[in-house]
Amino acid sequence: MPEAVRTQLFDRVFGDLKMNVLRLWVESGNKSGVAEMKESFLQTYPDLARLIEESRRRGIDTLLLAPARGEASPRGPTADYARKLAAFIALLKTELGVEIQVTGIANEPQGFTPAQVAECVRVLRTELNARGLRKVGVIAPESASADETGLKMIKAIKGDPVAWAGLRGIATHSYNMAATPEFAESIAGSGKEYWQTEAGDNGHEGPADVDRATETSARFLNDLNQGVTHWIWFIGFVGSPDMRKDRDNATKLIIYDRQQQRIIPLLKYDWFRQLRAAFPNGSCIHSLRAEPGGTLVFSYGDKPALNAAAAQRPDGGWSLAVVNLTGVKPNTEIARFQPGTPLTVSWDVRALNDVPELTFKVSRSSATARFVPAGQALMHAGRITVDIAPRELLTLTAPSLPVAAGH
Repeated sequence: MPEAVRTQLFDRVFGDLKMNVLRLWVESGNKSGVAEMKESFLQTYPDLARLIEESRRRGIDTLLLAPARGEASPRGPTADYARKLAAFIALLKTELGVEIQVTGIANEPQGFTPAQVAECVRVLRTELNARGLRKVGVIAPESASADETGLKMIKAIKGDPVAWAGLRGIATHSYNMAATPEFAESIAGSGKEYWQTEAGDNGHEGPADVDRATETSARFLNDLNQGVTHWIWFIGFVGSPDMRKDRDNATKLIIYDRQQQRIIPLLKYDWFRQLRAAFPNGSCIHSLRAEPGGTLVFSYGDKPALNAAAAQRPDGGWSLAVVNLTGVKPNTEIARFQPGTPLTVSWDVRALNDVPELTFKVSRSSATARFVPAGQALMHAGRITVDIAPRELLTLTAPSLPVAAGH
């Protein structure tokens, strides 16, 4: 793609969305030794040094390694596989000058037994330490969903004191089954992080697909409310010969259409811009419950009418966000959305009950609006009420107040 286009894409995805984690893939299957991993890594990232430099210039401070091997477990001893990963991470540093800050053990290791996951974490941590790589964090399991399989893997890691001590954080992916309270409970009081290392979509997506924008925003808000500390989108941008014929552009946020020779931001990109403006890095999330709706979990089957999150930003100001999920299509057996219904949502932010009045700026996104100002709303003693249409995103941001405790 043209150099000017590349620069704009880096600016809009890494810069404007304030991303700080870059996930790098490497083939780590049974046929790949350390040398083969290096070869495939350099083939995947032929301009590796430039990629990292341009990413860091726009705010990336964490390189996350994603060992990709399909869902199958190692054919040989799990410990040997873990040693291979450690050796490759060491090679990246010594031969290529690339320092990995965080690594998984395998992308979506659905074929691993829980015991294999625990062993891999334990041995990988030990081998990294032995190579002078104590600062490299280990996260696991990176299960395909926040489901029972992932919980069993985490339970196995917790059952191995050495593995648990060496784990920086748990990790899952956010597709149809996003984060749930059980995952946050699994690390409660431990000081460990919760990484959501891959959210995405599949298939063709038009430039103004409000259904995808809505449910993607819902997953983001769900995960914030369920204790996720790091949230990563699958693929930021790509070039396409002809976006109109692209059968898998839904995995991206922005497309460069070579046929039209122009950059096309998908609708969900601008919804993300709105969400990132409301919830910058370092925000202190305050868990919320809905009446009715409880914890508003976005998971298998019936979806909630809305998802929401509340936070105090690093500057001391407050942000609230809500997305109306009603009316989203298609409805399937695994994802059932409620009929389109306008909602009136009232918030009671207890941390602000002693503040007599607080003015919030309101922003909205919809099928036709992309992060547009929508006036102001006044909070009285921590209570504020807003109306939101089906398949609409609303954020409210208020100025600085003293920092409060949250998670």
